[in-house]
Amino acid sequence: ADPMNELLHRFNPRRLTAEEVRDSMLAVGGDLNLELGGPSVYPPLSDDVLATASRPEAAWGHSSDEQAARRSVFVHVKRSLRHPLLHAFDQAETDTTCPVRFTTMPPTQALIMLNSAETNRFAEALRKRLLTTATTLMGRCIRGLELVTQRPAAPADVEDLMALHRELVADGLSSEAAMKYVCLTMLNLNAFVQVD
Repeated sequence: ADPMNELLHRFNPRRLTAEEVRDSMLAVGGDLNLELGGPSVYPPLSDDVLATASRPEAAWGHSSDEQAARRSVFVHVKRSLRHPLLHAFDQAETDTTCPVRFTTMPPTQALIMLNSAETNRFAEALRKRLLTTATTLMGRCIRGLELVTQRPAAPADVEDLMALHRELVADGLSSEAAMKYVCLTMLNLNAFVQVD
């Protein structure tokens, strides 16, 4: 009856903005610093990213871990050196005015979400948080899914994550390393980056 939702009788699904993606990963790991105001912060950037600057040693500032975990609105913006995660998820352009931000889905988003040092740090933070909230693998998978999706965990999803953990351990990873990759998988769920 209303395929374009012009009557606004339901919520149109949307992907999180660049800043929301980073802030959400910090939040589910329990590291998000909600301090307001103050100077810009400098989350760590990889040596590969810094090498693209004309003066790599002076290209980016340094912030403590606590300050680097502040909300993304406080991350320093430099036209010639973009934060890879924020840039991949359509952060506003720095060279021109940006009245509208478009949502794109390039393959670099998936690559950054799976392979970047930053998302792997976020997954490790989530793993450590789950260690303190549950004592069993099932409990950790349930709690992780609840944190990431903000809804009760579906039994099939819990079983899939437990099967992934068992497979990774069978392939030679330690239980802790396997759990980090389970957490990384949770951070890569469509239900995490989409508001439905």
